[in-house]
Amino acid sequence: MDLHLTVSLAGSGYHPASWRVSPTPARPDGAAIQAMARIAEYGKLDAILLGVPVEGPAIAERGRANTMQLDPLPLLGSLIAVTRHIGLGAGWTVDYTEPYHVARVFATLDHLSYGRTAWMVRMFGTDALEPRIGRANGLDDAAAYCAHAGEFIDVVRQLWDSWEDEAYAVDKVSGMFVDPELVHPINHVGQAFSVRGPLNVPRPPQGNPVLVQADPVSATGRQFAAASADVVLTSCASLPLAIARYQELHALAVACARRPETLRIFANMMFVLGETEAVAQRRAAELDGFLPPAPDSVVRFVGTPEQFATLLVAWHNDRACDGFNLLPAVLPDDLELLVDAVIPLLRQRGAVRCEYTGKTLREHLGLTRPRSRYAAGRS
Repeated sequence: MDLHLTVSLAGSGYHPASWRVSPTPARPDGAAIQAMARIAEYGKLDAILLGVPVEGPAIAERGRANTMQLDPLPLLGSLIAVTRHIGLGAGWTVDYTEPYHVARVFATLDHLSYGRTAWMVRMFGTDALEPRIGRANGLDDAAAYCAHAGEFIDVVRQLWDSWEDEAYAVDKVSGMFVDPELVHPINHVGQAFSVRGPLNVPRPPQGNPVLVQADPVSATGRQFAAASADVVLTSCASLPLAIARYQELHALAVACARRPETLRIFANMMFVLGETEAVAQRRAAELDGFLPPAPDSVVRFVGTPEQFATLLVAWHNDRACDGFNLLPAVLPDDLELLVDAVIPLLRQRGAVRCEYTGKTLREHLGLTRPRSRYAAGRS
């Protein structure tokens, strides 16, 4: 199996002091973000993820702000226009929205991108939103939260399936624009939502856009992620912990009657690169001197491109993950070093692609396209 790579783009980078040294503009700049997206696509990465948190709570507790994060959904839309192959994922919480809105927006984005989108299901750690939005989510514990989120995701997937693939007929000879027999109300009535459907957007090119979830701390949350996600992002401080988490998530997936190959597990990893190890260490020390990362943040690599490529391959070969969600410490510097220096080394080792061979994000990740449950019910 190929080594999968996604990269997260946020502000000036994932080190809390990145803005002190980054050449990115002080104000949010669409052109700068679009340029970074093109760099990532040039490197033939699987996807760009927008909305992965940047150590927010830890920074807030220290009375600092370290980045200006734009809303990931319109940002994703802007990146569709400047890319052609790379996947694009955006975070949207299940706390303060409705399944119909999520299904409609991501179906539309998937059509506009010809099947390159992912919904990053934001769960847990969203308590900071309550005072800003003005209401609590009303979910008191992990079990209640997972039950709510599970119903939310199920409704979204039902809505994506409510149009069969052949429903959008556009037959000029017969005058049939949409085949009504192939568009289905979902008639969902549950604990949290009552949704008749169907969606008013045809089925997305991927059938279902890819669902990405962060690996929760609780056992209940991990069981939920293993049952419902296409991709889980793990944050483990060492190789042995990552191997154990990988095995645990696969075991939980099997217990939910899933085949292990339907789940992708990516390890989050921040990185600081340099032409030599001394340069990399000097860069990291400069950043830490301004404001060190929180002790509980993701694992961080500091070193040369050769050392980084060796580490990525070793983790993958040891079955610690199926790939990595890479968090550049400073943008665009570390992203450029990744694409210019690390990716060629990985290609020499046969670990990553030289060209895109698929069109959709599901194809990039080796995930099958699900058939509409309504079409399956008729066969």
